[in-house]
Amino acid sequence: MNIAHLRYAVEIAKTGSITQAADNLYMGQPNMSKAVKELESTLGIVIFKRTPRGVVPTQKGKEFLAYARNILAQIDNLESHYKQQEEDNQSFSAFVPRGSYIATAFTRFVNELDFDRALELNFKETNTMAIMNGVLEYECNLGIIRYQASYKDYFQNMIKDRGLKSRPVLEYEYKALMSKDHPLAGIEQVNDQQICGYTEIMHGDLAVPFLPVTNPTESGCEKMTKRRIYVYERGSQFDLLVNVPGTYMWVSPMPREVLDRYGLVQKSCKVSGHRYRDVLIYHRDYHFTELDKLFLEKLETVKTELGTCPN
Repeated sequence: MNIAHLRYAVEIAKTGSITQAADNLYMGQPNMSKAVKELESTLGIVIFKRTPRGVVPTQKGKEFLAYARNILAQIDNLESHYKQQEEDNQSFSAFVPRGSYIATAFTRFVNELDFDRALELNFKETNTMAIMNGVLEYECNLGIIRYQASYKDYFQNMIKDRGLKSRPVLEYEYKALMSKDHPLAGIEQVNDQQICGYTEIMHGDLAVPFLPVTNPTESGCEKMTKRRIYVYERGSQFDLLVNVPGTYMWVSPMPREVLDRYGLVQKSCKVSGHRYRDVLIYHRDYHFTELDKLFLEKLETVKTELGTCPN
């Protein structure tokens, strides 16, 4: 016995017809009859009998229907109570990589919310595997993972095997981010030999543990770099870039407003293995909420301003 069986029985009693009840509940009459027989078998009673006036409940059936109506009313009240709470509460959750274009989209998204209503947002910047696990374990509804474009097939297979869906967000070449006072700031496009002589800032938790330790696309620049500062959140990277001479960082394309705010510039630098993909992931049966759609809309706007489209 389940809630659907209770609703079938109540609808039959209301209409006096199995056929009409089946029509009202958008199901076939044979399936409705089968469900009623299963319910009667489970309870060990006859709920309905056929008469010239149609289907009517037996005495035992009337007792059962009274209980069924009471149970369904309580369930409806419970669902209505929590549905109303859900509608009143603005809820959104996403795990993302550390990318200023994504953070900018999130800020614009938040600025359009109604602060007179309840609000619960969960926005976490972390690494690819933490994002993947966060979605799989329902810690968040949306995730944006980042990986080298050369590993596209590997990650797409992983996403599919884990019962997730995906859509591309952005594919791009990493940019060299530095202070406008950096010695290389005046050069339109730097090369790997030039930039290797300076101090690199890196996020220290971005490694994917089960990928090959030796990356075949690792550039000569990365092998030669001997000065690195590891950080674990974006705030520190900006402080270091602005205040420590000669530092730089590889980043996804950055919005102009962020560059201007911190007095930074981003430079193109063709380095093998520096093409990356950001990809949205979510559960296969997940349906985007209105807030999800608003966030993704803001993300598209920021991407357009970057002048870069997903491939």
